[in-house]
Amino acid sequence: MFPLSVKFQAFIPKSLGKPLLSYFENTTRFRLLDNKEEFIRKLRGFNIQKHTWLPEPGSLSNYYATDDVEMFNHHSEHTTRLAINAEIDLTKIGNYSFESEIFRHDKHNFKYGGANSQHSGLSHQVKAYIKRIPFYDDMPRASDKDVYVGVCRELHSDRSDEKPLDISISNSKRHFFSNGENDTTTIKVSASAGYPFAEPFSPNIDFELEIELFKNLSNKSIDVQIKGWHNDFPAYELIIDDNVVYTHNPSDYGYTGPGFGNLTKSRDFYKTHTISLNDWEVRDLKEKKTRW
Repeated sequence: MFPLSVKFQAFIPKSLGKPLLSYFENTTRFRLLDNKEEFIRKLRGFNIQKHTWLPEPGSLSNYYATDDVEMFNHHSEHTTRLAINAEIDLTKIGNYSFESEIFRHDKHNFKYGGANSQHSGLSHQVKAYIKRIPFYDDMPRASDKDVYVGVCRELHSDRSDEKPLDISISNSKRHFFSNGENDTTTIKVSASAGYPFAEPFSPNIDFELEIELFKNLSNKSIDVQIKGWHNDFPAYELIIDDNVVYTHNPSDYGYTGPGFGNLTKSRDFYKTHTISLNDWEVRDLKEKKTRW
């Protein structure tokens, strides 16, 4: 019997951003550039990583990258801002006790956490602007003799500190016919990640999940209930065994980027999923239960 895969991912869709060049090409200063071809080449060079760009809140020259996915392209792996990946052994329902058996995120390097830590993707930030070089040093106003130069350089790429996940696991009995054995496991997990270029001043991305698994052998099924909450920004998706069962698109609520309001406001969700079992799988689960 294959393990049950549960993923919850926060990401910024490509549709929210634009190519870097589009922020400049229709401006007056762009038409006056002294190094236009070089500036265009540099701006386009930052589009090869399959994402788009958004202006950094409160900055006139910094831009941050979206993730390499459209909102409804759910059939391929993509980058995320924050994610949890759970692999649940269905034969252990009612008997789980170790977090490391469920959450096995890779350790990126010595600075970040390992197993049972949040999984955050790299953030990319670029500085791009058009600089005016006055023809007269003591002339504050622009003149037709001023020189305009496009500046474009990558600041750096970084990820937020991957702190330990807040995890709790409990086992209980729901069904009368369980003969005293636990038939339910409830897994609660919450994660939080900041924007690495603004920590600790910007609000974090936060979410919480409660995964309840009920081994309903009399009905030949495993019933999965997942409820929780997340911020209003960015986008979110819940994936069970490679099937997207829940999505949240910030554009539907008028959000085009992060802000104090949408990063401190939460939204609830609730989803159910049923796994049908054949006779062989039911027998296997019964046999495993007697071994614990």
